[in-house]
Amino acid sequence: MRRGGRANWCAEGVAATLALISLAGCAARPAPPPADAAARAPFLLTFWCGPPLAEFDDARAAEVAAAGFTVVGPPCTGGFDPTLNLRALEVAQRHGLRIWVHDHRIGPKIVTAPDWPAALNAAVAQYRDQPALGGYFVADEPRASQFSDVAAVVAAVHAADPGHLAYVNLLPDYVPAEALGTPTYTDYLQQFIAAVHPELLSYDYYPFGKEKDRSTFFDNLAAVRSAALEHRLPFMLIVLAMPHGPYRDVTEAELAWQVHHALAYGARGISYFTYWTPTKGGEWKNHYGLIEEGKPTLHYFQAARLNRGLRALAAQLEGFESIAVADSLGEIGVPFPIGPIDAIEGGPITAGLFGDGNGSLAVLLVNRDYRYGVTARLRLRERANTPEAFDPATGRWQEADSLAMTLAPGGAQLLRWDGKRR
Repeated sequence: MRRGGRANWCAEGVAATLALISLAGCAARPAPPPADAAARAPFLLTFWCGPPLAEFDDARAAEVAAAGFTVVGPPCTGGFDPTLNLRALEVAQRHGLRIWVHDHRIGPKIVTAPDWPAALNAAVAQYRDQPALGGYFVADEPRASQFSDVAAVVAAVHAADPGHLAYVNLLPDYVPAEALGTPTYTDYLQQFIAAVHPELLSYDYYPFGKEKDRSTFFDNLAAVRSAALEHRLPFMLIVLAMPHGPYRDVTEAELAWQVHHALAYGARGISYFTYWTPTKGGEWKNHYGLIEEGKPTLHYFQAARLNRGLRALAAQLEGFESIAVADSLGEIGVPFPIGPIDAIEGGPITAGLFGDGNGSLAVLLVNRDYRYGVTARLRLRERANTPEAFDPATGRWQEADSLAMTLAPGGAQLLRWDGKRR
């Protein structure tokens, strides 16, 4: 129900949001604690299936950096070799990149060997002092029954090298309960966090099928967001960027739709599946990753354009914490009014709300239609200030010249109500 008036709009909405907003004439309220390490975590831009180690030279590293990536994921083809890993780390350093190293001595399969801790420690000792090391790949999509083995490896990595990430990627929520090994997806997340004590939550979700879209994309985002906030962890989404199996070839708008919604839900990283096309064809009919047969595909240039904007947007949200996800139609998030916004009209718009603990509110608007552009029309609460709008191309904020904003299919617009601006 809509209500007008200064007193009512100060009293309504999400409590955390209203605690942040004194900029529209409301009485001052106690500010929440400053955003923690999860909100300040560097934004990750990485990928699944990096270039084969034998081919990762300066030209390949420059190609990765030119597309805006910050972390090189492990390869899916060509094998793993400590000597080649070390060479890759040296190459990556020259281009300002980090690498998540994959070494067969670091992973849950090794815990059955009696001397596995010594082998793991020897592996970590080879890599931990390398400037370009970003972390260690540990496991992909473990079932709950595997959490104890994963936890043992993660704990051993942290003991040997507390300064680097032990990376584990989780299953999505559309996997059956018997494959998760838990009654619900929430149980799966909570058991993983309790057992493994991760530094990052990561999961993959591929929403676009050849026949239809998956229906739980937003439910999965909400579940991971909730767990991340509860445990003060950053999270990362692996997005569909390559047609394979039952999944269709995505458009640039569909890529944008995935990454912008992840950002609106508070993600601190995006990974693309895949960068280097793994073994072409086969059972999954892999083809048309960002790089195929050594050459950039259209998806490479699409990702490069998106990454430039993502890095700009993420930089503005650094230090802000996700405090709510709202929805113009009331379908996937809390309904309006919320904070300074009475309503958003013009189509299906997702709004991620972020606070910095010092009175500033940022709102990322995302067009939930990946086929057609929309004009999002903001209707503000009584006495709410006009927001500032961010231009990723220039890196500048300026007062919005209109409350009607055109969003491309899957596109986004970042707004800000600055607590210092009266």
